Amino acid sequence: MGKYYFLASALPAMPVSLGDKLALSFSDIARIVQRNIEPEDIPLTKALLMMIDVSNFETIHQGRDVFIEGGTLTREDIEHKRNLPLFIQAFLDEKERGVRRPYLFDALWERYYEYAYSLGQEMECRFLIDYISWDISLRNQLVMLRAKEVAREAEDYTLLPHIGGYDLSAVLAELKNQRNPLLAERVLDEERLRQVFHCEGGDPFSVDAILSTLERARIFERWEKMGLPFKIDDFI
Repeated sequence: MGKYYFLASALPAMPVSLGDKLALSFSDIARIVQRNIEPEDIPLTKALLMMIDVSNFETIHQGRDVFIEGGTLTREDIEHKRNLPLFIQAFLDEKERGVRRPYLFDALWERYYEYAYSLGQEMECRFLIDYISWDISLRNQLVMLRAKEVAREAEDYTLLPHIGGYDLSAVLAELKNQRNPLLAERVLDEERLRQVFHCEGGDPFSVDAILSTLERARIFERWEKMGLPFKIDDFI
């Protein structure tokens, strides 16, 4: 108990509801964590933040001008393909040979999930093991739901089916009854927050608790930004 007492005390309290404002930006919270995390836990922190890098890599290389702050890579790193983690470099090598998937970037996400899950196992990090396996389950079950709606083979889009196995029938049933896409996203992120709570463990000053705070902040900032005004010309 107490390993990260001072770090946990330096982090702001999380908002109550999606859409409420964070006391600090996610990127500021990520910087505080990375400056104060113990050296042995740096790989775990980076593995979680690399989820943002993968999302940024996917959107930038699709030609979309979207970049989420707070990952381990800068926009320039991604655009110029430098300082890339090994799993992204392996994806690029695979891309050169030809990715045998209907959706190219599924190969990238699979490599990320495999890396993060394996690291969690190697370092015995319950948060990373449980949260990554849950996220894989959610992704795969959403794929199956959507594939059924458009009469496609779900197996072509699922990732690492041997990992996970969570029963998400209740949240999927709620999604089926939700016709508003934005509210459907809210249902998913509220479920993510519940899962983060279950994954943080009983020690509020552990690395699991710090990682859970990072993931909560990422989710809350996403909804905070959804309420910001945008330029209609950029949107079109």
